[in-house]
Amino acid sequence: MNKTLLMLALTSSLATAHAQSLLGDLSGSGQVAYESQYVFRGKKITNSAIQPKGEVGMQLGANGNAYVGAWSNQPISRRSNATGAGGPDQSDEIDLFGGVIYNLPVVSVKVDVGDIYYWYPEAGNSPISSALPLSKRVDRTDEAYIGFTYDTTNALTSILRGANLNPSVYYYHDFMLDSNTVEASITTVWDLTHIVGFSGLTLTPTALAGWTHANRSFGDKFNTGIVGNPHGNWRNGYLYWKGGVELDYKISDNCYLFGELDYEGNNDKKVGGYNGGSPQLGGTPDSAWFGAGLKFRR
Repeated sequence: MNKTLLMLALTSSLATAHAQSLLGDLSGSGQVAYESQYVFRGKKITNSAIQPKGEVGMQLGANGNAYVGAWSNQPISRRSNATGAGGPDQSDEIDLFGGVIYNLPVVSVKVDVGDIYYWYPEAGNSPISSALPLSKRVDRTDEAYIGFTYDTTNALTSILRGANLNPSVYYYHDFMLDSNTVEASITTVWDLTHIVGFSGLTLTPTALAGWTHANRSFGDKFNTGIVGNPHGNWRNGYLYWKGGVELDYKISDNCYLFGELDYEGNNDKKVGGYNGGSPQLGGTPDSAWFGAGLKFRR
């Protein structure tokens, strides 16, 4: 499965580049990454994994852009404990997404509207979901979103030499989990040419904070109680945060090597199981991890 997805990601990137040369208004990007952990909204999902991604964009007039893409997490290491004790759910994940970005040139704001479909092909390996009938396990969710990103280049000309911090705020609504999420972040890119003495090396620090709350943490299929949770579906909300840096090296006009270090945490203080933690999110209070890979842009 991992080798197949790697090949698909590479093929998609090459096909996108070819399509752009023929049609002129298409762009594309892709990447293949190794991550020592997969963490989503402050909670650890799996241990080491391969994460391929591919995206295609199309220009819509002077200020708009539509995009579609796919991303996947394919765990390398699986937990040895068959009961799931002491470890997160090690199942794989495939996400399909698409949306439209519109630039508001007067106020330097980008509006991003789209949808993400999350699919868990191996759903049912966690302590919670394995106790449920197959027909009631969380095997997919669907989430719509809208976000706003502000270009600070002009506003910070006299303060930070025109640095673009890309402050953004996003709102997500998951229809299956009946969840609402608000997430704010800042990120910028530092050119390290003047420090290292050669071009092509950049550093990208990122800081992020969010809040999420689900009214149906066990999913839309689950309506009855189980042992340890006799009251049926479960509500839960928590804060989460993230800090990280990514180092990119430009190999060619369309290809980059990258490495990253990240830390993410939450205040949920729950680690899955019947007494807390969302079944598809797993759960650890704090996570630090690293990743490396190859990016393609065209």
